[in-house]
Amino acid sequence: MQLVHVIPIARGIVKESLSYFTKETPTAGSIVSVPIRGTATPALVERVERVRDAKAAVRELPYALQKMDSSRATQVFLPAFLEAAKSIAEYYAASTGAVLSSIVPKAILADPRKVKCEDVSSERASGRAFEKLLLQADRDERFSIYRSVIREAFARKESVYLCLPTINDVEQFASVSERGIGPYAFVFHSALSKSELIKRWKAVSAEGHPVLIIATGSFFGIPRRDIGSIILERESAEAYRSQSRPFVDTRVCAEYVARAIGARLILADTFLRVETLYEHEEGLAAELAPLRFRPLSSAKSLVIDTSKNTPTQKGAYNTLSRELEELIRKNRSDSEHLFIFAGRRGLASITVCCDCGAVVRGEKSDSPMTLHKTSKGNVFFDHRTGEIRTAAQRCKDCGSWRLTALGGGIELVEEQVRERFPETPVLRIDSDSVKKPSDAQSIADEFYETPGCILLGTEMALPYLMKPFEHAAVASIDSLLAVPHYNTETRMFALLLTIRSLAQETFLIQTRKVNQRVISLAISGNLLDFYREEIEVRRALSYPPFAIFITITIDGKRPAIDAQMEAVEEALTGYDVRIFSAYSSIRTGVLRSHALIKVSRESWPDAKLVERLKALPPRVVVRVDPGSIL
Repeated sequence: MQLVHVIPIARGIVKESLSYFTKETPTAGSIVSVPIRGTATPALVERVERVRDAKAAVRELPYALQKMDSSRATQVFLPAFLEAAKSIAEYYAASTGAVLSSIVPKAILADPRKVKCEDVSSERASGRAFEKLLLQADRDERFSIYRSVIREAFARKESVYLCLPTINDVEQFASVSERGIGPYAFVFHSALSKSELIKRWKAVSAEGHPVLIIATGSFFGIPRRDIGSIILERESAEAYRSQSRPFVDTRVCAEYVARAIGARLILADTFLRVETLYEHEEGLAAELAPLRFRPLSSAKSLVIDTSKNTPTQKGAYNTLSRELEELIRKNRSDSEHLFIFAGRRGLASITVCCDCGAVVRGEKSDSPMTLHKTSKGNVFFDHRTGEIRTAAQRCKDCGSWRLTALGGGIELVEEQVRERFPETPVLRIDSDSVKKPSDAQSIADEFYETPGCILLGTEMALPYLMKPFEHAAVASIDSLLAVPHYNTETRMFALLLTIRSLAQETFLIQTRKVNQRVISLAISGNLLDFYREEIEVRRALSYPPFAIFITITIDGKRPAIDAQMEAVEEALTGYDVRIFSAYSSIRTGVLRSHALIKVSRESWPDAKLVERLKALPPRVVVRVDPGSIL
């Protein structure tokens, strides 16, 4: 009888490993199915020993030993990938199983026998070593360089993994890159059906010729030993961050995988993250091609001061400056194309009482509600909880009817454009108007095909704009710049650069703060000065890349969460745990308490701290290296 120690591949399981007994002797590294709380759960075999040699350990187990069926144990992944998964788990203070559950498609784990890997030896191609390379250039130049990288890799009999942040990015790149590669290009993303995903996984694993894998970050486990380059396109995209436990970042995963398999890691974008550029400054990353710190643009740039813009008697702000109206007329008369970016959804992002100043907030979340237009009239909508209330209401604090909407959302911009330019074709892409990627792509195609058309869009629209057009305008970016995150300015700078790169004739920004460095440097395309100023600010404040933030959050009612946070502080004695005095309201009666730990990047992962964080109760949410502190 054998004692099998396995790592359950599932989230929410506190223990790193569990033990079972079986008659068979499954191979370490194989995938098996084990019973957990009455449910069959995939698990990774960690090690096997004879029961009679481990009697003392069996007696000390805090649970009754169960039997498992190991007759279907299947090898699916290469050892290097599994080692990378363990390193990623250490980095995020999470279990290896939770990480595997996050970075491996469920279809593969559900029936591993269908994707059995015949050769899982730990050998890797000789002469290969990890190397981090940077590519900072506009999109067309990056794509041209990728083609050269792929051709050279194929000549060396190496495969290439091109990683992109979203399904749309994958499909867009696949549509322009498969020419000339034909049967050696394989596309993967989460929208594929289970049968199609398994079919492609088997095909790419069995292909004898080097391949190009175009995929999101969930397919690093594809068992190909010849992957010599991993390319991370749009390296600064926030979509690479997972929004669920264990909150892994594909960029971190890619680096650990590249190190494990001895591949080149190529990080590419129009403007790389400040953390990445600092690695280049420190000699930790080299250039694939000379970094472009002054991207060229033929567009005339205009910054329009809207600080004197006041609301109308109805309380609505004019979202269209005189200059933007003139641009709309020109776009129509010359049969050109104009994209107008709006930073917020709805008619207005916030509504206040003119008499007492109270903000209209959600009953459950206490968050400011967004004003939306519907066929049945205007409504207040809470994007966090889904709460909807009619806009025909009084102030809940003083009873006044004088409620004023502040800030122009995309619906208000659309309303005013249609009202003043009724003959102009207007399209819109945001998460309220478009539910499927295919619909967004159809709208983008219609925009390019319709002379004199205006496309209104939030950030959601940008991945669908693959070709340049004549004019681009930013209706307002002030509300986005007001978000209290340490990397807000960097994200908005990259956003403005992306919009600027699409405009061929005119790039117009409306703002109440014309002297903000983010705007002036983006208008001029001065990437180097922005980086130098930003890195000095972060150095002075010990922000990333000079430290790693670890956030801890607990939801509940007072005083329970206060006691729980005190217990966390005690469990992490010896580390500088800073508990925030303020609370966030999640829903009625439920608050969120926050704490922050700051550690040096050189010392992370700290094995002692990792173990303490992993030992915290499940109700305590830990995020390592998050995108924001709150």
